[in-house]
Amino acid sequence: MIVQRRSAYIWLDACAAFLWLFLSSIYPSLMGSSAEASANRRTDLTSSNLPIIVIDTNGQDIPNEPKLDAHMGIIYNGPGQHNHINDPFNEYDGFIGIELRGNASQMFPKKPYLLETRDDLGNNLNVSLFGMPRENDWILRAAYIDKTLLRDVLAYEMARRMGRWASRTRHVELILNGDYRGVYILTESIKPDVNRVNIDRMDSSDITGDEVTGGYIYDIGQDENSFGERRQLKYPKADEVQPEQMAYIRKYDDDFRHVMEQPYYADPQRGYPAWIDVGYFIDEILIQEATKNSDAYGWSAHFHKDRLDKLRAGPAWDFDQALSNSTFNDGPNYSEWIIAKSEVDDHLRRNHPPFWRKLFRETNFKQHLAERWFELREGVWQLDAVMGIIDSTTSILKEAQERNFARWPILGQELWRSTPGWRERDTYDKEVEYLETFLTNRLMWMDAQLYQYTDSTYDHSISISDIFLAQNFPNPFNRNTVIHFTLPVPQDVNLTVYDLHGRQIELLASGYQEAGGHTALFCADQLPSGVYIYRLTTSSGFRQTRKMLLIN
Repeated sequence: MIVQRRSAYIWLDACAAFLWLFLSSIYPSLMGSSAEASANRRTDLTSSNLPIIVIDTNGQDIPNEPKLDAHMGIIYNGPGQHNHINDPFNEYDGFIGIELRGNASQMFPKKPYLLETRDDLGNNLNVSLFGMPRENDWILRAAYIDKTLLRDVLAYEMARRMGRWASRTRHVELILNGDYRGVYILTESIKPDVNRVNIDRMDSSDITGDEVTGGYIYDIGQDENSFGERRQLKYPKADEVQPEQMAYIRKYDDDFRHVMEQPYYADPQRGYPAWIDVGYFIDEILIQEATKNSDAYGWSAHFHKDRLDKLRAGPAWDFDQALSNSTFNDGPNYSEWIIAKSEVDDHLRRNHPPFWRKLFRETNFKQHLAERWFELREGVWQLDAVMGIIDSTTSILKEAQERNFARWPILGQELWRSTPGWRERDTYDKEVEYLETFLTNRLMWMDAQLYQYTDSTYDHSISISDIFLAQNFPNPFNRNTVIHFTLPVPQDVNLTVYDLHGRQIELLASGYQEAGGHTALFCADQLPSGVYIYRLTTSSGFRQTRKMLLIN
């Protein structure tokens, strides 16, 4: 039969992580059976094709805040050169402030850090690291639960190829107080700067007229610098923002949300086009949905507003739970819209600003979103181009990832929110292949879903020119699974399930089918556990077979 078709506040997420950490002390498999045992392990690092960062805190523990004075040296001999542990610090050799960062991620044994480069008097010191623009605020992301070590890197590169600013990154290996800590991702922090989020910097005098209208950066969450429910101001900072500035950005955001509840919300003059930069909001949806980021819209979602300008969504941020790397928000299911889930999920409804789903339903917005999607898919987001990012990154990581997972032996181990099949994915290559398969399925599914919303004159022949048969979901499965396929033009099809002896089990689809996406449900209630085959054949000569695993 064919069927057409982090918690509410930061402290809650922290509590969940504390609970997970407590349980993991009782059931070590939650963190990897030998991850804790390796806490004091020193993995030999003599040289690396990655830059080597050496941080010395004089034996002091790094606090959550404030930043601790420390020294940092970076060894980097240039592109294509190996970096040896006894080489001089030639990329940076100086002082830093360092503290822990993150919410749930701070509870993992491999810690993430915030860095601030400083001069010998303790003042901020703008420096260029690895050719990135000069600045003083940096992040060392641990990517502990992302066993590919590349989800953030991939998503930020995809966002930059859209023409949007996203944090530049560099993989490094870290030694902290003489202890090898593994592969980290040096990342630009989000802040106002001509080379980062290019908006006006505000000072205490910007409280009236044009000056009070920007620039602001805020995200979805709750802290000491919040304005209203689940909106927290990042810039101006909490110790710098003036009451007039806080009042302005709160009123602007409140007024936009109010407009979205009115009958005229789509009116070009009075509705959302008067309040937001529509292109930025479209691109935010597309990067979040293309990666199926479990945290999309309700956690780590950023907005910024420049002086005398409309509200913009972004920059894109925090993708360690994207691309089927989290059970939260039904992460492994590639065939659904995250933005629409809050219609039926009470938890998401409380945490996702309601304007997102209303924008997504609006006809004109949806058409522009679809046309932007196919513009990207025919250009910088072609499958080969996106896979090229993955291939080039994993090639660079080939040597260092082995040391990382010797230090943190978590491959094939269950971690926080691990997705089904974690036990079988016991090598780095298997984790990367898992990501690639999911991303391929996701992009093709979105092709099929958005095809119907494009203008009939729009040329989308490149991105949906091929028939696509997706891997069934879930796989392995128990009792029921779904199989998705996409047709570029109407034609006759047969979708059939066989056992390993070639005996036909069930005919799931037969006959004429329209162009677009189709989903078939396979019910295996009466079948024994084992491997089964499904095959799609079409009147145009297409034939493809895939395997699926039934576990009763």
